[in-house]
Amino acid sequence: MRSQFESLFTSKDIVRAKYPNGWVGWLNDKMSDDDDGRLTRFTTMDGRYMYCIVERLIDYGFKPPELIDDTIYFHDFYLNVYEYLDYAKYDFSKFYLKKPDWLKIVSQPHMNIKDIAELGLDAYCYNGLDYSFNA
Repeated sequence: MRSQFESLFTSKDIVRAKYPNGWVGWLNDKMSDDDDGRLTRFTTMDGRYMYCIVERLIDYGFKPPELIDDTIYFHDFYLNVYEYLDYAKYDFSKFYLKKPDWLKIVSQPHMNIKDIAELGLDAYCYNGLDYSFNA
């Protein structure tokens, strides 16, 4: 089994402009797990559900990510995926990620769960799931 946390970040300004009923609609649809000033985050452990959410956002007018050369450019939202196991069917590491200019977050350091266990470290300090906003 492969456990993943997938987080979708966007700004409140983009939500107000493109989401049905704006920020109120976003909140009513329980799309905000956490917000920090101008940013909001939606997180799930179900990749299929996140796919449905992303497709719905694109239908609402959110600009989807683009793959140009070897770089994925994010525009109206940013997807961050953290997985607990090393195995992945596809090698996504060959692509670079270009975060949108409006996204100014710093995540906790990511570290392989196997290395964390072997070094005897606290997994909560290296899980990459806690974010801070840098204005």
